[in-house]
Amino acid sequence: MKPASTALQTLLGANQFAMADCYTFTLQDGTVARYTSADIDVVDQATGNVFAASGPFFERSKVKFQKGVQVDELDLTLTAGPSHLLEGAPWLSALTAGILDGAELRLDRAFMPTFGDTSAGLVTLFVGRVAEVDVGRTQATLKANTHLELLSQQWPWRLFQPGCTRALYDAGCGVNQAGYAQPVTVGSGSTTQNIVTNLSQGSAWASLGLLVFTAGALAGKTFGIRSDDGAGNLQPTTPLPIPPSSGDTLTVYPGCDKQQSTCHTKFNNLQNFEGFPYVPVPETAV
Repeated sequence: MKPASTALQTLLGANQFAMADCYTFTLQDGTVARYTSADIDVVDQATGNVFAASGPFFERSKVKFQKGVQVDELDLTLTAGPSHLLEGAPWLSALTAGILDGAELRLDRAFMPTFGDTSAGLVTLFVGRVAEVDVGRTQATLKANTHLELLSQQWPWRLFQPGCTRALYDAGCGVNQAGYAQPVTVGSGSTTQNIVTNLSQGSAWASLGLLVFTAGALAGKTFGIRSDDGAGNLQPTTPLPIPPSSGDTLTVYPGCDKQQSTCHTKFNNLQNFEGFPYVPVPETAV
């Protein structure tokens, strides 16, 4: 059963009201974007959140309510034009660049005695994560799954393999990320797929690492680094939504390929390396 305020229960009992779907996207970098299926903006009077009606425009599948551990899905068809922007880039271009990877999606429905009056509150119909994105010329289809999909992750999580199973900079790894931060500046000729910088740490130092823009149109955005040629050219794992400008600044953090030699020579962290045979293998009773 969905929770509903007394005012909403009374409104639903009156059998005369207006409705509007309200979509909330929360990106991995914390950016929140809100949209509605209504013809005009919808304001949640309880929180002050504004759901934009100016687009992009959504059509969705029905929502199921069931008990158990089945993973529920929500399918969206998104129609967007060049003027519909997400983080400064056209929606469809941003989707192609993977901007919704790992993003949270929440679907609420507003029930209103008169259109625009949301005092009765919103009802949450679906909460999950974006799982699939298929982008066309003018439309995109999105599939989101409820968080129950996390129950299907591999168990036990610990693997016995030559490569380290730790995540770089996490508590088990112990490497201090701030100690490896390298501030650099973007040079001329940079594109969405190649960032020209003055980084001079040697070939592949930043490969599999991270870059965080600290100034410019992309300030505050974080991207993975696919490769570093040693001459200051960084290739992001997915194309940037817009090309960086000459003079923009960013911070680069090195990556790790999980090999013992990298752990030892690059990070001097062999004591925390967790690849086989360093991981104790449990004995089997005979």
